[in-house]
Amino acid sequence: MVAKATNKKKSVPVKKINEASEASQFDIIVNEQISALPKLADTRPIAEVDHTPINLDAIIEDVTNVIATTPDQYKCIMFTDLVGSTQYKREMGHTKGFMRNRIFCDICEQAIVRHNGVVVKRLGDGVMAVFETAIDAVLAAMLMTSSLEKERKKLKAIVGKMDCRIGITCGYVKEIPGPHVDYIGHAMDKGARIEGIARTNQVLIDEIVYGLIHTKIRDYSKDIVIGKPRNLTLKGVGLSTLYEVSPKSRGLVGSLGYKLKHLIS
Repeated sequence: MVAKATNKKKSVPVKKINEASEASQFDIIVNEQISALPKLADTRPIAEVDHTPINLDAIIEDVTNVIATTPDQYKCIMFTDLVGSTQYKREMGHTKGFMRNRIFCDICEQAIVRHNGVVVKRLGDGVMAVFETAIDAVLAAMLMTSSLEKERKKLKAIVGKMDCRIGITCGYVKEIPGPHVDYIGHAMDKGARIEGIARTNQVLIDEIVYGLIHTKIRDYSKDIVIGKPRNLTLKGVGLSTLYEVSPKSRGLVGSLGYKLKHLIS
C-alpha cells in the first residue's frame, strides 16, 4: 500500500516509492519518510487453518473433576482498588499509569504479606488476597491506608493523587489449582461488591468480619476506629450490614476531621 506525500511542493521520486513497496507491502511514504506498519494480516493459505472442534467433553470432565475434588475452605477475602486508574492513564499515558498501578499493588502486597495473607492475583489496579483470620485482613488494610496517608505528598508528586477502596468479607471458598491458584465462591463475589460500593479511601467490612473481630479489636482500640453499621444492598448479593474501619489517626472517611484534613489535598 502506498500513500502519496501530502506536501504538494515536493514529490517523492518514483524509484524511492518502488523501493519502499518492494521492501514491504505495508510501507507507506509520509512527507518523504518511509514508515513501516506492523504486518498484522495472516498470510497462511486457508488449507492450513485448523477447523478441528475444541474437545468440549474433555473440558467439562476436567472442570467437573476439579470442582468435585476440591474441598471448601473458610477464608477471609480482601479486594483492593486504586481509584481513577483508567482516567489517569488516559490523561497521563499508560507508562505512567502502569507505574502508579504498580506502586499501589506493591504497597498492598507488602501489607498483605506482613499480616500473614496471600496475594491470589493482581487485578491491574488492585489485588485480591486471602487470609486465615479476619483480624489479619483488617490490620493489613489499616497498614495500606496509613502508608498511603503518610506518603500522600510524596506519591502525589511522583504519580499524582492516589486513593483507594478496600472491601473485606469471610466465607467458604474453593481453591482452584493450576499454574496460578484461584478461588471461587459466594465470598469472592461479595468481597468484590463490598469494595465496589466503598467510598474513596474507605475500608468496608461486612457483618461476618465484624462478628469475628469486634472483641479482638478492643486490643487495637488506640489505633483503629469502627463506624456505625449501615444496611446496604449489594448487586447480585442482597442486603448486607457494612462497617467502615479506619486508622484512628486518620479518622473515618465520613467524619468532619477527615473532610477538613483532605479538603485541600
